[in-house]
Amino acid sequence: MTHKIKGKKVTVVGMGKSGLSAAALLAKEGAEVLIVDDNALKAPLPLASGIQFKHGGWNEADLMDAEFVVLSPGVPRSKLPIEVLKKAGIPLISEIELAASRISAPIIAITGTNGKSTTTTLVGQILKNWGLNVFVGGNLGLPLSEAVNTDWDFVVAELSSFQLESMQAFRPRIAALLNITPDHLNRYDSFQNYQETKWRIFENQHPDDHAIFNRDDPLTLPPTYSADAVYFSKNHALDRGVYLQDGIIKSTIWGDADDICRLEDIKGGAAHHIENALAACAITQLCGCANKGITQSLRTFKGLPHRMEFIRTHAGVHYVNDSKGTNVGALKQSLESMPKAVILIAGGRDKAADFSTLQKVIQKKVKHLFLIGEARHKMAACFSDHPALETIDSSDGMKAMEIALSRASATARSGETVLLSPGCASFDMFQNYETRGNGFKKLVEDLP
Repeated sequence: MTHKIKGKKVTVVGMGKSGLSAAALLAKEGAEVLIVDDNALKAPLPLASGIQFKHGGWNEADLMDAEFVVLSPGVPRSKLPIEVLKKAGIPLISEIELAASRISAPIIAITGTNGKSTTTTLVGQILKNWGLNVFVGGNLGLPLSEAVNTDWDFVVAELSSFQLESMQAFRPRIAALLNITPDHLNRYDSFQNYQETKWRIFENQHPDDHAIFNRDDPLTLPPTYSADAVYFSKNHALDRGVYLQDGIIKSTIWGDADDICRLEDIKGGAAHHIENALAACAITQLCGCANKGITQSLRTFKGLPHRMEFIRTHAGVHYVNDSKGTNVGALKQSLESMPKAVILIAGGRDKAADFSTLQKVIQKKVKHLFLIGEARHKMAACFSDHPALETIDSSDGMKAMEIALSRASATARSGETVLLSPGCASFDMFQNYETRGNGFKKLVEDLP
């Protein structure tokens, strides 16, 4: 794609963070930018010169006059006249594609159903602690467009499946696919379609690039790829990769087995975080980081909010916030990481999930189950054999959470854990998973 777009028209679809960042970048390059969005504008936007905004609906004509169209990740491709754009020769790209074509630093791209934010942040911390100038963003924090026009040593980007949908020439130097479990099936035609979208992260890599796969999750391995394959595993020794053996993280990336660190060196080394740490070790070893520096970063990494986040112990009961657990795979992983049965608060907006895959772990790991949100009745029907299940029928998010927490606290005994891990999206009753998690934390902190 040419960057000589001064005076040319570009349409950006979607006014989220990615769309606004892309528009600002294009306007800075001299393009005439039109942002369109279905939603009504709730507050004035601080738009730069050269940007126009059309909200509350748009039409095909808004796209057909453009040099190319940038699609925000929150807008499904099905909303656009894809074939009409193709016939007219108008490229449809993502904000990731737009930004990456303007970044000269090596890009490390990380995707997966779960763990990608934690792994991305950990990789960034290891590289920064090594003394490098590193940008961390993408689906996490700052849009990738914010990395343009700065000299970075590495750019570390978390990518969602939504961001990979409109990829064309995007080529990361290192690409990692952490895991794949069913998610976003309300957006994709099938699980296979979702899986194939995740695989696109490897699509344009060359033999001198690196592709990182989870040896324990065969779904991460695409039928074809061109890059140098490196693996990570909790369960298998590897000829080339990073793996856990006898409580020690080992690497064979550069030849014979080399000890990186002991499992106890990992801060918050619970089962849900081990895979993230293994992947981060593989990525940063490929970047040339020394084992000593990797170990030091693993020891000090605190994790991210809303991801198995310990809040407090009150009256002997432990409270954990896992509001980022927005799919069945995340919920299952969180429950399996708990040493004892928990009192679980779950539910929210269903994403066409198959909750039956949780039946065994719910029976084994959940002492008492409180269900909230739109999915509560579907989940209750699926877990109807559980001996201690309650649904909270309030449609007010904080009220439902307050009732669930009150009952969970009354049920819990000293030494037990109350866990919020919804297994669902938050948008039925909360603005996002952060709002949901912060609400839960406030209620826990205010327990008498």
